[in-house]
Amino acid sequence: MAAETQTLNFGPEWLRALSSGGSITSPPLSPALPKYKLADYRYGREEMLALFLKDNKIPSDLLDKEFLPILQEEPLPPLALVPFTEEEQRNFSMSVNSAAVLRLTG
Repeated sequence: MAAETQTLNFGPEWLRALSSGGSITSPPLSPALPKYKLADYRYGREEMLALFLKDNKIPSDLLDKEFLPILQEEPLPPLALVPFTEEEQRNFSMSVNSAAVLRLTG
């Protein structure tokens, strides 16, 4: 029966003080997050797409016999610059779950 007389102490102390009528007005400040050094050279999506030039030629250093099997004369454009096909647009406009429901219902 001693367990019935004990009070339960769930949650942080400042929250318990609020529920018991204490005068704490705000929670204590959380410890500061450590400051991480960001990379010196960071590029976003737009900066990377701006670097793409369709008329760029293959560098002469890569015209070596070693790289010829993997080279293309015309570079492929970034996928972000390729428009969606009609099927991709239809799939992108629908909800993920709606396609499964449509398949089940016929």
